[in-house]
Amino acid sequence: MIRHFSSLTLLGCVLLVLSSCETRSENETTDTNYEDGIYRGVFIDRDVIQVNVEFTLNDGIVTAAEFRHLRRDDDYHIETDQEPYRSVVSMYLESLDYLVGKPLDEHLSDLYQPENIVTTEVQGYTSATIRSSKIISAIRDGLNRGVYSY
Repeated sequence: MIRHFSSLTLLGCVLLVLSSCETRSENETTDTNYEDGIYRGVFIDRDVIQVNVEFTLNDGIVTAAEFRHLRRDDDYHIETDQEPYRSVVSMYLESLDYLVGKPLDEHLSDLYQPENIVTTEVQGYTSATIRSSKIISAIRDGLNRGVYSY
């Protein structure tokens, strides 16, 4: 009887917690207001900086965005002149540039589907090849760190 009561109590607590959680779809915006300023964020994997971004927010709108560092193993980095890697870097640049002029909280999740954003074509690569989730992670890192400079 005690075991049965404990299971029901636990189940009730779980249901209470789940019912109080907010759910939102990918397309819903957040009510997070970030300060105006310049932000910097990174995506690091295996102790290697792969993506470092700098972006400016003004009233929640991205007014400027650039890569400070972009690298994938030894294949390419932001300064590469080698093809097809230079074109792959162009795909990354196009995906980051997509955010400029748009409210960040409404369009950041669009980067999860780069094939809907990137028009650059590279033989042997598709826009789905780029790891835009690394860009998203770096931007979120910047937001979590707060304003780098005003």
